[in-house]
Amino acid sequence: MKLIGPFIYQVSVEEGDRYSVVSPHGKSNFVAPVTTRGPKIYVFAHEGALIYIGQTVQGMSARMRLGFKADGTGGYWGYRWRRDLQESALHIWVLEDCPEEDEFHALECIESEVVYLYRFAFDQWPKFQTEIHFHESSEEHRALARQIFDGFSEEAINKEMHATSA
Repeated sequence: MKLIGPFIYQVSVEEGDRYSVVSPHGKSNFVAPVTTRGPKIYVFAHEGALIYIGQTVQGMSARMRLGFKADGTGGYWGYRWRRDLQESALHIWVLEDCPEEDEFHALECIESEVVYLYRFAFDQWPKFQTEIHFHESSEEHRALARQIFDGFSEEAINKEMHATSA
């Protein structure tokens, strides 16, 4: 398995349950490979600090719609950060060379290992993480999680955590 990315977008919260995205190249929509079905890990960050980790096999537009429109039906409230922040950076990695029958397990393992690394480093959960599923992970899952986690600076995370407690 290997991660391709990150593909980074700026997400702005708009009125109601809407959002807009802008790619680094100025496009106002998601572009391949994040638009297609396939395993992806994504991180929302604010001012450089990781605030939420998620995973999906959907195209990102479909996943974002779900996270922005959720109203508690079925117990899912969506992205909590959308109520408190006006914008966020969205970092997306595509997981390649993973057999389709292993995608779900691999994604949840990597996602939970990133959350674990955050918790271990900062003695706190990511600010807007609302749920996580833990599974027994492999060395490969942990290495991929470390690759994602290392992309976020300790300085930015500490700044975000102190802003929360103020």
